[in-house]
Formats: sequence, structure tokens, C-alpha cells
Amino acid sequence: MQPYKARVIRDLIGKSRRIFKIPVYQRNYDWKNTQCKKLFEDILKAYDKDKDHFMGTMVYLKITDSSQLEEVLIIDGQQRITSVYILLKALYDYAKKEENYKLEDIIKDYLFNKKCEENQKLKLKPIKSDNEQLNYLMKNELEELSKESNIYQNYILFNNLIEEALSKNYTIEDILEGIEKLEVVEIVLDNSQGDEAQIIFESINSTGLELSVADLIRNYLLMDDKKQEFLFEEYWLKIEKMIGYDNLEEFFLHFLNSKLSDVISSKNIYQKFKIYYEKNFKNHEEILLLLKKYAYYYSAFIGKNEKYSVEINECLNSFSMINQTTIYPFLLLLFDDFESKKINEKEMIKILKFLLSYTVRRIICEIPSNSLRGIYKSLYNRTIKSNQKDYYYKIVSFFEKIKTRDKIISDKEFKQALIYKPLYKKPICKFILSTIENSTKEKIDILNLTIEHILPQKENSVVWKEEIGKNYKEVYELYLHTLGNLTITGLNSELGTKPFLEKKKIISENSKANILNNLILKSNTWNEETIVKRAEFLANKILKIFEYDKVEIELNNNEEEIYNLDSEINVTNTKPQSFIFRGEKINVKSYSEMLEKFLELVYDLDSKILTKLAKNDFSLPQARNTYITYNKEKLRKARELSKTGIFFETNLNSVLIIYFIKQIIQDETEFETSEFEFILK
Repeated sequence: MQPYKARVIRDLIGKSRRIFKIPVYQRNYDWKNTQCKKLFEDILKAYDKDKDHFMGTMVYLKITDSSQLEEVLIIDGQQRITSVYILLKALYDYAKKEENYKLEDIIKDYLFNKKCEENQKLKLKPIKSDNEQLNYLMKNELEELSKESNIYQNYILFNNLIEEALSKNYTIEDILEGIEKLEVVEIVLDNSQGDEAQIIFESINSTGLELSVADLIRNYLLMDDKKQEFLFEEYWLKIEKMIGYDNLEEFFLHFLNSKLSDVISSKNIYQKFKIYYEKNFKNHEEILLLLKKYAYYYSAFIGKNEKYSVEINECLNSFSMINQTTIYPFLLLLFDDFESKKINEKEMIKILKFLLSYTVRRIICEIPSNSLRGIYKSLYNRTIKSNQKDYYYKIVSFFEKIKTRDKIISDKEFKQALIYKPLYKKPICKFILSTIENSTKEKIDILNLTIEHILPQKENSVVWKEEIGKNYKEVYELYLHTLGNLTITGLNSELGTKPFLEKKKIISENSKANILNNLILKSNTWNEETIVKRAEFLANKILKIFEYDKVEIELNNNEEEIYNLDSEINVTNTKPQSFIFRGEKINVKSYSEMLEKFLELVYDLDSKILTKLAKNDFSLPQARNTYITYNKEKLRKARELSKTGIFFETNLNSVLIIYFIKQIIQDETEFETSEFEFILK
């Protein structure tokens, strides 16, 4: 690796018979107005101050170097060099328009290679889609350019900025002189010298746009592969088209959560992906083949693939509508088995409807969702992996056996919550109302409809106080935002705070929501009795929609005994087999390992918790000894937590470790003690 200080024009773009190629694994040219305006401002400042301006690092790898032509692959810096190249084209066109032949010739030498074949004249060759746009621009075929292209938009922007600069008494020569003062650190990679492009690429502190997780993974898989063109076209491009560039990071997050027991977050996706690849695959094509397959399933989850049946797509759309994406890691594995014919369509639909029912019941009953991620992450391994049959039975019986708050909500509890718990402010509100209305074959488009309160939100209406009666205040507080008082309509402004009979007339004449409005139109007054009556009617509809086939749980003498932190059990002389925290099951061999794995999970979920405890030399209530600290000398038997510099005490008996874990959860986190369970051997 050879670093040099270099001028962008004189030493890089201006060098004769050289082509800068953007490899296929790089992202598109995506600088916007903000970055280009900043670049132009920096150029004018460089001219004004007569000082060089440093604009970051330019890293490239020589791929051919002959007397005919030098080709280099840009590893880092394509956004900057492409922007400067477009700006030079704008200056070149302006010089031609002004018939400034001397300047025109100077800039022409920066843009084009002399005495080369036609396809080698341009000094910059971006990736496929951008290259097409750049060629149109350089051939002055502006009518062919996509108006959505950043190349076109930034060319127009630079033209406007040049005009603005000229109006402030700058000249074309002044602007070019400013460009000539742009400097970079030029790093030339040489494979023969052992330079590893990917490692260098990851460590670069670029001044350009920050690379996304998708950019890093793409570069990791394609950068050093001899088949990079093929892999890009056959796999990566198809994956990106299936799910969209903006959805790639979430896809990789869910993919890794389906494959690894580790805690995966947006901060560690790339590192975990590399570890997963290195442990499980021989080459890049193997994992790209798997990613392409899973991307097909995921595209259906996010509504970009409707090749499954109507019922399956409706279930997937429902999970998306209520923003329940934590289920996706489990669904990826489930759909892989479905595609492999291990599950038939009838059973698949039953499973999806059950999981949707389970989820909706939790939300309506206001059960916190923070344990769902762990449950769905480990659900496949805990129910199906060892014996891939009877999927529906295994999944439902798993949830039926849960004794914590993650249990299946009963019909009775679900109905009570539907009637009496506030629904309006929950994100699920419109979904519930539209599900009721569209539960028959005759469906309406609810996209542009809004939620309407029959008893209006404004409490000071004299008419409505008379309508409700003496207990108006109580009814208002109890039922305003509940199911019985809500409908969907496009008539919010017309309905407002009008008296009930006027609202009823407007709804009757204009609304298409027949099921939701059935009891409204049959009522002559609107009070506690009619609100509750309607809520019961609608709740019964919901119960019918979200019912599922119950299963008879088989008694098994070898079944795991699950204990929680409040169980009245003496753990002395026992050994743990595993523990479950926030739904995630972790196998362990001892209580000290249980403590260590638990603290690692807490650190991954929120590092600030243990950082604060270590800083304050955490001790248990009524104990003199330190248990978590940065100073291991304060501990009797210290163990470091995953190279964090945080140490914890391990010279503890089983009873004290259980107490230790309980105190951390109860007093120091926002989690619930019910989210920690353990299984004994």
C-alpha cells in the first residue's frame, strides 16, 4: 500500500491514458445537492484563499498498467471523483458556449483520453446504470438522460452554481483554479504486495457519505472475488431488485437473527455477518445463493412479492400493517420449509393465522412486546428443528405451555380488552376497524379513510352532555377511545361535534362502512348502553376473525421444567441446562456461565446499563462486596465481560447468582423479572 499526497486534477483525473473504473460491488453515484453545493463552496474558498483544500482519501487498485492504457479500480472515493468529473463537464460546456477555446482545450484534456478507441476516451467508467447516464451526458444527449439520475440533477445544479458564481464576479478560470487546488491522500493498492482491499476499505475514514451495512456486505462479498461481475448480476442485483436497496439492512438483520443465537443489532450486523460467513461457507456464491432465496421470502413479507396465495399474502400484509417485524426471523425459516414442501399450504395458512391472532391479542391487551424478539428468534429451534413435522401442533402447544405474560391471551380476556381498553391511540386501531369492515366478500378501500369518534373528542359540547346524561364525565373517560365509540369514515370534518342524530344521517347517506355502522344506524341515542352494546357486537366479530384451532397438549414426563426468578425452589445442588431471557433460549453448563451469558445479553441490549454499574462499583443490597466493576482488584474471583474492561464476581453460589440476576433486572433495567426463566437438568 502506497500513500501519496495528490492533486485531484493534475495527479489523478488529468493523467493521460488512464481510466478510473467503479467496480460492480460499489453503490451507485448518490451524492445529492447538499454534498455538491459543499464541494462547490470549498472550491471557491480554495480559490479565494489561494490555499489547497483537502477532500479526503482516494484509494484505488491497479488492474492493468501497460503502454497502451492504465486502468484502476476505485475502492474509495467514487462519489468525489464523479462529482468533480461532472463539474468539469459543466465548466467545459460553459467554456464552449463562451468560445473560450484555450480553457476548452485544457478541460477537454481532463475529461478525455487522447488517441484512444471510442470506448476508452472517457476517463471515468461508473457502474452499469450510472455509466449509461454519464455517456449520454458526455455525448450531449441530454434528452436521453433520466431526469431522476443524480448525474443529470448534479450537472444541472453545477450549471446553476457556475451561473451564480459568475454573477458574483468569479470567472470560469477562477473556478477551474479552485478545482485544481483540491487535494487527496492517494492510496495505491498492490495485490502482489499483500494489500487486502476489503480490510483497508473498512478502516478508511472517508469524508464522503457514510457506507451503509448493505454497502459493506456487498463489498465484502464481491470486492476480491474473481467472479464479481457474475455474482453481482446473478445474485446481488437480483436481491436488491427484489427487496429494494432501502430494505437491505433490515433484511440482513432478520436473516442473521434467523441463523444466529447471538444478539444482532444494527450496530453489529456487518461484523456478525462476516463471522457467520467464515464459519459456514466455502465461497461467496454459496452465501449469495442462500441470501437470494431468503430475499424472495422477505420480499413477500414487505409486500414486494405477491406470488403466494391470497390468504398467505393477507396474513403477511397484516403483520406489516401492525408493524410486527420481530416475527420475520422465524418466518424466514418457516417459509424455507414451506418452499421445500415440508409444510403444505393449508397448514401454513393455519400457522400464520394463529401467529397473527396471538400477536393481535397481545397488542389489544397491552402486553409489552419487548420479549417477542427473543421468542421468535428461538422459536424454530425450540419447536421444530429436531423433528420437522406437525408444525401447527408444535407451535401452538409451545405457546399454550407458557405460564408467563407471553402466554396466549384467552378469548375472555381478549374480549374484555376489546370492549374496555382504549383503542384509538394504538397503532393497531385502524387495522382492527378495517379488518372488521372487510371481513366479508364486499370490501372497501380504507386507505383514505380516517378514524371517527361518535361521541366527539371535544368534551365541552352541551348537546352531547344532554345526549349521554348525568354520567357524561364517567362515560367520556371510560369509553371515548374504545372500540364501541369508533368507526372509519372520510367525513371527519362534516361530522365534527354534531348531535348524534345529525351524525347518523350523514353516515347513512354517505358512508360505505356497513358492518361498522350497523348498530350506529339502528340506534336512536348514543350513551353508555349503546356504546357497550356495539363494542360487544364488534368484539364478537373480532373473536371470530382471530379464532384459531386449539390443540390438546400431550403430557410428557421428559418435558422441561421451567422456573422463573420468583419460583419457590432451592437451587442448591442443582445444575442449569439453559435459561430464557426475553424469549431467547441460551444453553449453559453452570450457574456462573448463566450469569456470564446473561450479562453479555444485557450488554448487547444496552451497554449503558453495565457501564454505569461498573463505574459505580455495583454491589447487591445489604452486601459489602463489589460485584461489577472496572477494577478487578476489588473482586475475589474476577472475570472480564467480552473484552469490555468490565469485570464481575464469579465466586458465588447458585442461590446468590439467581439473586444477582434478579436484582440486575428488577432494579437496573427496564425489563421484567418474568422475562428471565431457567431450566434445570
